Amino acid sequence: MAEKWIGETQIGRWTVLGQSITKTNGEVAWLCRCSCGTERYVLERSLRYGGSCSCGCLANERARSAVSHKLDGKTFGDLTVLHVASTQKKYGGVFWTCRCSCGKEVDVPATMLVQGRRTHCGCKPSFYSVDIRGQKFRNITALYPIEQRTPKGGVIWHCRCDCGKEFDTSYNNLVYSNLQSCGCQKKLHDAALKTFLTHVSGTSVDMIRSKKTPTNNTSGVRGVYLIKGKWSAKIVFQKKQYHLGSFDSIDDAASARKDAERLLFDGAAAHYDRWKKRADEDPVWAASNPIHISVERKVPTGLSVTFLPVMEPADSPDQASVSPLTKGSK
Repeated sequence: MAEKWIGETQIGRWTVLGQSITKTNGEVAWLCRCSCGTERYVLERSLRYGGSCSCGCLANERARSAVSHKLDGKTFGDLTVLHVASTQKKYGGVFWTCRCSCGKEVDVPATMLVQGRRTHCGCKPSFYSVDIRGQKFRNITALYPIEQRTPKGGVIWHCRCDCGKEFDTSYNNLVYSNLQSCGCQKKLHDAALKTFLTHVSGTSVDMIRSKKTPTNNTSGVRGVYLIKGKWSAKIVFQKKQYHLGSFDSIDDAASARKDAERLLFDGAAAHYDRWKKRADEDPVWAASNPIHISVERKVPTGLSVTFLPVMEPADSPDQASVSPLTKGSK
């Protein structure tokens, strides 16, 4: 084989230039030049048995041919097809040179033309928008498009909400997003939320009163997880997560979690109940004495919590601390 390829030999689109190398696995590769001008080393067995016929340009041309369209002289919107583009990209199908009604010439993939995804050179808004006049989207009815456009050229529609308010929003917001209304539905939802969820100092009193274990919990104890052979206890309060320790026993981890719940959850709920009772009796005092709850770490896994304003009775202190470290904790 080496003697045969001392001179230039044609195999497919490859021209073997006569220079070879031996790879680390013992296979011989020959320097070849493709008819498109690409040069590279190609394995001898690929050349001998037809595994490689080009640098890849042949496969690309065959792929383009499989999805090719005869578009000479056809019109797509503002684009009139002139001829196949002189420069073709490596990927993306066959490109055609088109003249837009504005006079500009552009190269466009055939698939975008025949699918209607490209109808001008870019001189008009590129966002696709059909006539949705009179159509209803959730609680919103589209009335008519306005001259104003989004920063990217999208169509803006003047709409009427079921509540009677009229407002403007984009076509994409109406058709593709989950826009429900002019904003009135959110206001109603927020108002309803206040009737069954009480939020104080960054936490929900109703949620911390709940002792229900999540359905996706695998340990059987809320806030306890098995991580790398250790039982880890955690608690979330005011949207912050506190690590309570890692334990050899699940019972120790559960005990640490219960201590933290009594301190944070039960303590916050009891403090809110005392505050609410006085607030109902004295709204002026309540306005100047809002609830404030702060949590600090006293030891690596110990917590200290402060409840303000200071409330009665004295046997229910508004300051407390816990160090949920028990035997087996690390």
